[in-house]
Amino acid sequence: MTDKKIAVVTGSSSGIGLGTVKLLAEKGYAVFVTYFKDKDWGEKAVKEITEKGGEATLAQVDVMSEESVKKLFDLVNKKYGKLDVLVNDAAVDYATPIETGKFEDWAIITRTKIDGNFLCTKYALPLLKKSKQGNVIIIASSMGDRPDPTDPAYSVGTAGTICFMKAMALALAKYNIRTNAIGPGETRTNNKFWKDMGDTDEMWAGFAKSNPMGRVCTPKDVAQTVLTIIEDKTNFWNGNMIYVNGGGHLK
Repeated sequence: MTDKKIAVVTGSSSGIGLGTVKLLAEKGYAVFVTYFKDKDWGEKAVKEITEKGGEATLAQVDVMSEESVKKLFDLVNKKYGKLDVLVNDAAVDYATPIETGKFEDWAIITRTKIDGNFLCTKYALPLLKKSKQGNVIIIASSMGDRPDPTDPAYSVGTAGTICFMKAMALALAKYNIRTNAIGPGETRTNNKFWKDMGDTDEMWAGFAKSNPMGRVCTPKDVAQTVLTIIEDKTNFWNGNMIYVNGGGHLK
């Protein structure tokens, strides 16, 4: 068994998850890079981490599938026998206005968020209990508080994950496992939602101009916040929604 701390980050072949898994590996964590469909991206991420001296394992997971999630944590158990950090980042997002949105889109978006958090936390728990200071971190957004009328599915899914975080903060504290959530602002990644909106430099400049701090969020911002939470020396942060958006949630 390794002396390193072990971290699983779902949805970590790209975007915020990739930024997070890279930083954790850089800081000495043995990490699991997970992907759903984009194996090439996952392999690239593992290669980048290992070439810099980090320790990374690639794993495919469908967070909506109980069997797939069980298989992931069976792998973690077989390889390390423990887990210190679970970052639930996997998400799908694209516009779902009520007039034209399809139920299958609604189901995928909400289930990825809500069911994914439930399943990953459930099957990670036996391993997290073996950690002296376990952490569950959920990547959410301010849309759980301020819903987007053009994107009700992600808004509802996010609200569900925030409620789940609060429930787990109460349920898991007795195992010395802390549960917190992070709410990034607009973060330029390659997800379908931004592509549907155009994903232009002008669009992102507009987001930056409207932000109180004059810029948009980056995957590195979120990754650094994850690291700050799990390495909190008080070991007392629990049940918090931490906004990483320059104050954008106050507008």
